[in-house]
Amino acid sequence: MEMEKKNLAIIILAVVLAASGVGNVILGIAGGALKQPVSKNVLRDADSESSGPAVLDPADSWDSVSNDMIRHVCDNLWYYDLYDPDFALEMRLAAEYPTWDATMTELTVILRENVFFHDGTPFDAEAVKFTFDRITYFLNWTGDLPGTSHVCDPSSLFFDMRGRPILNKTIINDDFNITFVLNNPNGVFIPLLSYDACAILSAETTSATEYLELGTDILVGTGPFEYVRYIAGEELKFKRFDLYWGPSTYWDEIIWVYYPDDLTANNALLGGEVDYLGNPLTSLIATFQADPDITFVNLETSTIYRYWGINNNKINNTNIRKAIAYAYNYTYYLEVIRLGFMIRAEQFLPPGFPYYNASFKAPYYNTSIARQAMMDAFPVETGAAGCTNEAVGENSANDAVWSGLELASYKVLEHEGWTTGIDMNIAFKNNLDAIGITLTSDIMDWETYIDVSTHYPDRLELYHTGWGPDYLDPFNMIEPLLNNMSSANHLQLQDAQIMDWLVQYEETDPLDTATRANLIYKIQNRALNELYVELAVGNDMVMIVHDADLKEVCYNVQDNYWVRDCYYLDV
Repeated sequence: MEMEKKNLAIIILAVVLAASGVGNVILGIAGGALKQPVSKNVLRDADSESSGPAVLDPADSWDSVSNDMIRHVCDNLWYYDLYDPDFALEMRLAAEYPTWDATMTELTVILRENVFFHDGTPFDAEAVKFTFDRITYFLNWTGDLPGTSHVCDPSSLFFDMRGRPILNKTIINDDFNITFVLNNPNGVFIPLLSYDACAILSAETTSATEYLELGTDILVGTGPFEYVRYIAGEELKFKRFDLYWGPSTYWDEIIWVYYPDDLTANNALLGGEVDYLGNPLTSLIATFQADPDITFVNLETSTIYRYWGINNNKINNTNIRKAIAYAYNYTYYLEVIRLGFMIRAEQFLPPGFPYYNASFKAPYYNTSIARQAMMDAFPVETGAAGCTNEAVGENSANDAVWSGLELASYKVLEHEGWTTGIDMNIAFKNNLDAIGITLTSDIMDWETYIDVSTHYPDRLELYHTGWGPDYLDPFNMIEPLLNNMSSANHLQLQDAQIMDWLVQYEETDPLDTATRANLIYKIQNRALNELYVELAVGNDMVMIVHDADLKEVCYNVQDNYWVRDCYYLDV
């Protein structure tokens, strides 16, 4: 199920954010002795054929694999340092932190000097202007994009809550000084520029009006690695860029090797064919942990947010949505369905995210509250049946009465062959049966399933999906799901109060953290605890396995791949 490509499918998340590293470490300590890495090496990473990049062009990229590829070839003006638990904003092609004018509509950036693109041309303000003029062209807000092309996938990120383009133009002040002129004040513009779609490209080797084609064209940036080639189902290859402006890079080459399926990819790591694997199969975790030549890391959280979506237009009774939210057994899902490799989500924002409030709690499993909500929604029917709000297990006769009712009937999305989804949906059906709601599966083939939100939106009633941020601001995590103008609003929410608060947040000075935090609290509270627009379920755990001699690996809860600073010990 595509949802603005940020979540490529209901069970496959695309988490996108800029990544950065610390200085390259050349010496390590193991067993009390200093060991130097070998002078030349190739890093081989495993993945399955189904997990290749979707696009080559940064302006059109909204999936995590494509962004991981782009991140190593191109630089943004700034990225987040994912070695830093606080995700400090790290200057890349910008020489220093940008400055706003008094109206917060002009952002001036001093650029780094002595930087070169992979094609040998120097980086300067012209390259920045070219890149953002190109993005503006693909946004098509001027209507100049021909019918033979398409609006870039992450286009919605570049429009504000009122549907206006955020950026008006860029002005070159001198070779290394540029100003971004906005149409209106915008408090998320600086974080937005950290997103991979804003990677700076060479005007010499990049078309201003045609997208770069994966498998055919060459991506040219200023990053630590040059793009070599992508062969679908076989490999994605990079080589070191010797004129890179940043810290020296250890790797001569990086090769992503594509295997037929996830199991084969996992076994490649176990067999020593590759050096690195992200998101291992949970069934093999114990095997990885037992192998002394392999390092297994579980960060026990992530910014990937899983939830049960509710079509608020079809299920338009607040009490029914409240009942569903309290009838769901979250613990069973986390511990049995997800085998304990997930933590409970209490809100839209993941732990550690800006303005995350640990005291905020979403609905929890409480069948007494759920039954009372159904009694409020159906007073005549439940009264005639003699229902009470006693919790499940307190009164077997009452439980039987509730199970015998069909107060409402809905469909839950499912695709053929989805073992986990089938088990998950069966559990959900049992939960709702206990409050008089009948749930049936809407089963479809995989091709229909991943495209259902675009072409068959009326089939969405209850659906399990996930979401992840493009950049580190709560607005980007919340706004696409709740904005009634967003194509990701599969909740079909139409709430004027939430819309008003989102507008206020976007237009609030980023330095006014108290106002922004209060707005985020109010938005989340109304959405989850007053309107019950969806069920906040869990946050994934980022897990990585790699060769034990691979050092300075970038572990981060964004699950962003970044290998510039890791290296091998010569043991």
